Amino acid sequence: MNGGAVITNDKLKIKTGRDYPKCNPKLALLDPTYTYSVPVRQMVSGGFDTLSHIMEAYFCKPDQPNVSDDIAEALMRGVIRDLRAAIKDPQDYIARSNLMWEAAMAENRIIKLGKKTDFQCHMMEHQLGAYTNCNHGEGLAVLHPVYYRHICESGAARFARFASEVWKIPQDGRSETELARAGVEALADFIREIGLPTSLRELGVTEETNLKKIAESCVCVQGAYKIMKKEEILEIFRECY
Repeated sequence: MNGGAVITNDKLKIKTGRDYPKCNPKLALLDPTYTYSVPVRQMVSGGFDTLSHIMEAYFCKPDQPNVSDDIAEALMRGVIRDLRAAIKDPQDYIARSNLMWEAAMAENRIIKLGKKTDFQCHMMEHQLGAYTNCNHGEGLAVLHPVYYRHICESGAARFARFASEVWKIPQDGRSETELARAGVEALADFIREIGLPTSLRELGVTEETNLKKIAESCVCVQGAYKIMKKEEILEIFRECY
């Protein structure tokens, strides 16, 4: 349901996304039974990539109430619910059909309408993948909690809403910042729950991997609550190791 693509240049160590709206299909037939043969590991990885795309359209301005964010919250709750169900029973038709539709909605531009978007985590994972050939969704799972710990105080109101609306974490006397942090930790707990890796070592990164070189190759996006510098990206990589 989109004209997007990601291309890796192995020689130059560049992994980059391109979006061609003119390549949007005129008709898309989505049959979830075709996904049954996908290995569970890749299904979980792809499911988390779906969640990542939604989060990166959500954690950005504008902060005023808007329909794009309302849809994003419903989609995030759905991905969490349906990934749990699909892991329990990989041939759960309802769960797999929901995941297919949630994945389509995550990247058909609907939830990006009116949003600046923050795809910093994707830019970091792309370059990590370009240098290490790691699994995309697994790389995102390692990076997201650490990255969000770095930026959540800069977007505390949005992260607090993420905690209450997506994870249903009660205020219980927490400050806005404390609730924001609780939402990030709920995400980290979910990553562990569904069996995704939580460190770069699990992705095959070793002490010989030049994290500084990878960090320096990353694009710093401008739509985030906190604009990254190459030095902080390196810090995040090291914390993920």
